[in-house]
Amino acid sequence: MRTSRPDRARRDPGRPEREATPFAYGRIAELYDTWLRVFGFKRGVEQFLERVDWRLPSRPRMLDAGAGTGINSLWFLQRFPDSDVVAFDIDRRMLAVLARSARRLGEVRHRLTVAHGDLRAPDALTRLDTGRAVMLAEHSFDAVVVGAALEHVPLDGALERLARLLRPGGLFLNVGVRPGPPGAMLGRIYNFRPYTTGEIVRILGHLGFVDASVLRLEPVDFPANLTRIAVIARKA
Repeated sequence: MRTSRPDRARRDPGRPEREATPFAYGRIAELYDTWLRVFGFKRGVEQFLERVDWRLPSRPRMLDAGAGTGINSLWFLQRFPDSDVVAFDIDRRMLAVLARSARRLGEVRHRLTVAHGDLRAPDALTRLDTGRAVMLAEHSFDAVVVGAALEHVPLDGALERLARLLRPGGLFLNVGVRPGPPGAMLGRIYNFRPYTTGEIVRILGHLGFVDASVLRLEPVDFPANLTRIAVIARKA
């Protein structure tokens, strides 16, 4: 689960600037996906997602922003078989792994659109299969889910743009990197700095979200609970 790699260091008010070379996730896409499955990380995230109070319409439309190899979107398709899911990421090789995994879902996979895109402009995507441009309309999704992706881009702008895509009453869920020693280690490896849940909740409040709360992964979700923490909110 990841997202866009900035061409230069993030420039975010209140944070020190640092020049850095973006990490090329695509070069480890296959290994990354295998690790998520073999060591139980994927299972841990899925168990957490099962406990989320989704409260969605009967045929929900979900955006998986910064989808990586697709833990969130593939789970969502199986949990809500009448859903439509758009999953995008900036790394095409990560998306290729996602698309291959989706083929194993049978007919449900036809409700998934895999697209190339950037969290800094999440409404302008390019379909992976046809190369055609896809413009996402405002207020067109019932749920927007982000998994360990916001850490790579300026937070305020990304949240504002994602909020525009949600319908009133829609659910926003960020399963982000948990601040602390494990998160700091991942930040050094993958070249990002985790945001605090307080930062995310504050910005969501300014954008008109309500019922924002922090959801902690539990020990049963190991090893995902070591490096992930979630924020959930509803768009007013």
